[in-house]
Amino acid sequence: MEVKDILKTRRLELNLTLEEVALQVKVSPATISRWESGDIANMRRDKIAALSKALQISPAVIMGWEQPEDNTKAIIDAYNKLSPAAQQRAREYFEDLISNPKNLRNQ
Repeated sequence: MEVKDILKTRRLELNLTLEEVALQVKVSPATISRWESGDIANMRRDKIAALSKALQISPAVIMGWEQPEDNTKAIIDAYNKLSPAAQQRAREYFEDLISNPKNLRNQ
């Protein structure tokens, strides 16, 4: 996954708008959009640090030196540890979450 894709995916995972991230990083929403589209490839160190904090990922991920953590296996392992009744509650909670458009990624 390219850095630009990591940035956008993470922002959407956190349900943050371009404006919200831009405020935290102290840049314009257009700058965030250009980072996410790959139009701007270079970032100043202070902006990498601020973006790292805003997106709750390491600077190494933003720099493309490390891949973002994939929590899928951990989630599946946790689900498999649950009793059948707790698994049912987890499925119901998940269905409730995805039924609300506010909880979905912007595609």
